Amino acid sequence: MRANAAPGRLLTAADVDALGLEAEEPPSPRCEYCGSALEPLAVELDGRAYWVSRRDCGCEGALAAREREADEERREQRRETRGRLARAGIGRRYLDAAVCDPRCAEYLSGFAEARGRGLYIYGPVGSGKTYEASALAARFVEAGYGVVMTGTLGMLDAVYASYRSSPERSAGLSRYASCDVLVLDDLGKEGASGWAATTLYQIVDARYNALLPVIVTSQYPPHAIERRLARGGEAETAAAIASRLAEMCAPVPLARRDRRRCG
Repeated sequence: MRANAAPGRLLTAADVDALGLEAEEPPSPRCEYCGSALEPLAVELDGRAYWVSRRDCGCEGALAAREREADEERREQRRETRGRLARAGIGRRYLDAAVCDPRCAEYLSGFAEARGRGLYIYGPVGSGKTYEASALAARFVEAGYGVVMTGTLGMLDAVYASYRSSPERSAGLSRYASCDVLVLDDLGKEGASGWAATTLYQIVDARYNALLPVIVTSQYPPHAIERRLARGGEAETAAAIASRLAEMCAPVPLARRDRRRCG
């Protein structure tokens, strides 16, 4: 009884003969760099061998060519990854950001069991809030999560624009309410209006109920964000937002120094 080759195994001419496979006369490939004869390789399909490849040559020219191909593949992978990061909303300045704070690193390592828990990263101007949040967002993108990173003001502008252009009023909210991870930068910088507070509440509440995490950055500490959000007169809505964020997000205070000026 004729033996079969393992699925996907590359066969030498000796293997083809040993297995008793039908095959065309094997080709005689040569290295394009040094001219050495290269061993042809085949695969088995329905009891017949088909010549599909050859052994790599170990000459300097062939090794250099393979290294060039590997370099180009790495560059292409990097371009593709950076494109995904940019489409998620991570700014060009932060595409190479690395997670620095140990609390953020711990959050990443335990994310699978977090059940909708996020972070509230706060500190003064220049303390690295956006940098740290961007690094977190990048790691989630690289892991295959659907991530949206946006400034609070930009998010509200996008939702408002969608209301004007789409007959489906919920379409603008959906991108922010239902993505795997929402990174909301600079909470408290948005305009003081009832519409802004209500829209922000809708997004936070949807994520709260769906156990979807939000990572917030703000100049305002958790105990002060309610008053900041209520400055447009929406005290009850502001209280509801602050209450949900307090339950959803672990606080991460950053050092009180301006990293941009300290170097």
